[in-house]
Amino acid sequence: MARRSAPRIPVRAPSRTPDRRESPGTPRSQASRPQGPALRPYESFEAAFIGHPEGTGGFLRIPGMPKGPGTDLLVDWRDAHGAIHGDRVVAEVSGEGWDGRLKARILEIKGRGEVPLPGTLQKQPWGWRVVPLEPRISQIIAVPPTDLAEDGELVSVKLDPDPEAKQLRGTVVARLGKKTDLKIENRLTAALFNLRTAFPDAVMKELAPFPTSIPAEWIRGREDLREVLTCTVDPPTAKDFDDAISLEALSRSEGGGWLLGVHIADVSHYVAEGGPLDEEARLRGTSVYFPDEAIPMIPDRLSGDLCSLREGVDRLTMTAWMTISPDLEVVETRLSESVIRSAKRLTYDEVKEACIDLSTRKRAELGEALCAHLDEALVLSRRLTQVRLERGAMNLDSEEAEFIFDEEGRPVDARRYPRHDAHRMIEEFMLLANETVARFFTRKKIPSIYRIHDEPDPLKLEIFAEVARAFGLLKPKEVPTPEHLNAMLDKIRGGPLEAMINNLLLRSLKKAEYSVDNIGHSGLALQDYLHFTSPIRRYPDLIVHRLLKKILRGERLPESLHSHLAVLAKGASDAEQKATEAERENDKWKACLLMKSRIGQRFRGRIQGFSAKVVFITLESPFVEAGVPLAALGGNFWVDEHRMKATGLRGTVVLSIGDAVEVEITTVDEDLRRISAWLTEAKAQDAHGKGCVFVPTLAAPAVLREGDLEQPRRKGASRTRETRPPRETASKGRPPKKARVASGKVKEARPKAPKGSVRGSARGGAKRKGR
Repeated sequence: MARRSAPRIPVRAPSRTPDRRESPGTPRSQASRPQGPALRPYESFEAAFIGHPEGTGGFLRIPGMPKGPGTDLLVDWRDAHGAIHGDRVVAEVSGEGWDGRLKARILEIKGRGEVPLPGTLQKQPWGWRVVPLEPRISQIIAVPPTDLAEDGELVSVKLDPDPEAKQLRGTVVARLGKKTDLKIENRLTAALFNLRTAFPDAVMKELAPFPTSIPAEWIRGREDLREVLTCTVDPPTAKDFDDAISLEALSRSEGGGWLLGVHIADVSHYVAEGGPLDEEARLRGTSVYFPDEAIPMIPDRLSGDLCSLREGVDRLTMTAWMTISPDLEVVETRLSESVIRSAKRLTYDEVKEACIDLSTRKRAELGEALCAHLDEALVLSRRLTQVRLERGAMNLDSEEAEFIFDEEGRPVDARRYPRHDAHRMIEEFMLLANETVARFFTRKKIPSIYRIHDEPDPLKLEIFAEVARAFGLLKPKEVPTPEHLNAMLDKIRGGPLEAMINNLLLRSLKKAEYSVDNIGHSGLALQDYLHFTSPIRRYPDLIVHRLLKKILRGERLPESLHSHLAVLAKGASDAEQKATEAERENDKWKACLLMKSRIGQRFRGRIQGFSAKVVFITLESPFVEAGVPLAALGGNFWVDEHRMKATGLRGTVVLSIGDAVEVEITTVDEDLRRISAWLTEAKAQDAHGKGCVFVPTLAAPAVLREGDLEQPRRKGASRTRETRPPRETASKGRPPKKARVASGKVKEARPKAPKGSVRGSARGGAKRKGR
């Protein structure tokens, strides 16, 4: 594309990103400030264009740049110059936005995205077209006639590479299925996020020679632990068991304490470095878990059979032995290649029933030796948890939804995923094993892939502290130290504020990632930490196993190991983020499938957050999220600058995060994976902070739009200006009604909420089904 001339805008050159390993004199507030791309004004660079769902410009993502707040450059729609989502472009920095973020203009479109896009195939009188499921692509794709699919079916289309074409064109390359197919949302999610679902023939050929049982020559030289009492503890739906534990209480003559063994499946024995299996695992980076299906990192013959630590079957493992003193210090560690035979495959609920609820029937079923083993393990894990919290680690449990499916595989309910001490027992032992292996590499000064977590941004943490103080969870002079935060989290655990506070705190912290440069893990309050315990589903764990075996065998390590591991760590972090986004979108899709038959029904819930135009509600049962447009409340509500409360009716009604509400589901948009609702009643506060009941009287259509989620704020705008209530005006032809706000009881009849609304299509009336 020809370069379009534009006036030069003088901008301040952003500072280059500093080394994350800070010098002792670097102030934390300065070092933790978000850093953008290190680009000079008007310097051209290549990037990927990320479109906006409403078609109003987008963002530029520079290859190799870590993803995070402020790292993408803003592109106004006038400066996009015809680029669409996924294009490879050449751009230059053009200025700064209202929020201080860098802006850019596109100079040239190098080519279209190479990833096939999912969409709906439609036959028109003038030809065939595909309506993309990706909301960030608003154009219709013209395609030639195809025999792969029929009208109305979901297909995968490859875009023509010519960016100069006025009409977006492509070719249908695969049929994905019909909209009514069972689990079609899983296939579409995989297509939208370009997840690798099929294994190449070369991978399957590499698997073919592996025997179903372990030959005797494979066991020679390994530590034989088949007579040691070991067990696995996993969810009931798990198919791959990659970790087992053993525990021995040491006698007083031996100094007391415990000998803990964590035994991890030796996947590296089967996945040869540089082979087809290894290359496929590297490209996938991680397994992806949907509520009803998994996309494994390695084929099922390995993940669910040969490498899975199944009950009563010999399996190759890597073992971390940790001798723990009575004072809970790890006084000795030993790492070895081993072979085990798991005595029992347990679920978390079975451990809870036998060793926490002390069920006589269950204890008799498991046997005295195994129950004594688990009893001791629970005692040790609880004490390890206390030590971890005392050193400043965060005791943060994020609530997750667990979907319930009928016999045909359709979602029928969603509930909070239950967590108890059996879960925490395994977590504590895996944390300790990961720390032990990380210290092994650090002591030997050998590069590895560490799991790092940078210190939180002080400003974001202080904003969270203000919210916690408003709820009375922190005292006015208490600072958000790990000790105070953990005490606060213990106070709200199991209460109505737990999910909301946990989510807010998570947003205040930085994301953990993989790196060859060890800067520590602030969330765990550890200097040395990596991932060693899940090589079946995480590629970094597989790399750590390979390095560990080479060291134990005395093999020579390559000279370029550090740079090689840096590349692998970056790829693993990107794969992890993509998998997380795909899992989150699939959860939203499952929620839409669950709620589309419940339009018009009312549910209880709590306010979990705000955007500029939407109130987000988490329903109690089913445990899903719905959005209420702020305009549907009436009373000209506005949201404060920290998105913690909404104020309306000239300041007389305040809705805050955590308030109990009742909502009615109005529409379910599977295209955008959104559930819309109308608020029918809320427990709010008046202008003096006293409790009251708020019932909206304006029955506006309650349908979420993409533009409702965020509203830009002018840089430097004062708090007074941002929080000024909008002027209440009467809508044409309809005078406003007074909203009822009363303490105790309501004075007017409750208005009937709309039973639903239809989302207008901006794509020529084409009907689409989201993922």
